Amino acid sequence: MMSPSDPTRSASAPVAQDGAPLCLSLSEINALCFKAARGAGLTWGEAEEAGWAAAWLTRAGLAGSVILLHWLRDCATLARPVPEVGCWRAQSGPLCPLRAGLALADHAGLPEGPGTTTLTITSVAHPLILLPFVARAAKRLDQPLQIGWGGVEITLDGLRNGPIRVLPEEQDTGPADLRITAVASPQDTKTQANNAAPAQALVLSDWQALDALALRVTVPPSAASRAGAGAAGDDND
Repeated sequence: MMSPSDPTRSASAPVAQDGAPLCLSLSEINALCFKAARGAGLTWGEAEEAGWAAAWLTRAGLAGSVILLHWLRDCATLARPVPEVGCWRAQSGPLCPLRAGLALADHAGLPEGPGTTTLTITSVAHPLILLPFVARAAKRLDQPLQIGWGGVEITLDGLRNGPIRVLPEEQDTGPADLRITAVASPQDTKTQANNAAPAQALVLSDWQALDALALRVTVPPSAASRAGAGAAGDDND
């Protein structure tokens, strides 16, 4: 018989909305996506970065939770980048945007990283996930960076966090070749930084999919876990 407090079965169901989208705070999005990423098999450090990236994208006016969910469904098959001067590529298959983003920020200012010349990163899946890390690299360089692929061009300088305008058909594209170039500081940086779009709502089905991944990091209660719970002794002095 299932315990009513079994953490692997009792998800934190949201308040009934009568079919309306759920409105989550940025901290709730960060926490939910962190646990979902961990449940999808990412390391603790990668999962923390994934949660942060989802909240960053949401604050920038994009559907951060949904973008992250689509990537999590593919992340196990995506490759790590091989940083080289001028062009990064994978040994096989599309690149993981999170791992490419982490490497990009770590290599900011180095010969293999962004800064002095245009950097091309080939075949990156779910490229929108890279945006927060381009902004992080720009902040470390103290130099705006422009990232582009297809018909998309976005300039980030570490302060500018939205609103970012990307057409719906450009939000979930297939693997893309990215171009990252250092550019001059935009004149409207202060205005852009102070006009971040409000967080976007999350439909119930997407919340349930993320929560199902998050529940993978929980374990069912057992006699052993119950026996070890609580204080080992009685200390009422």
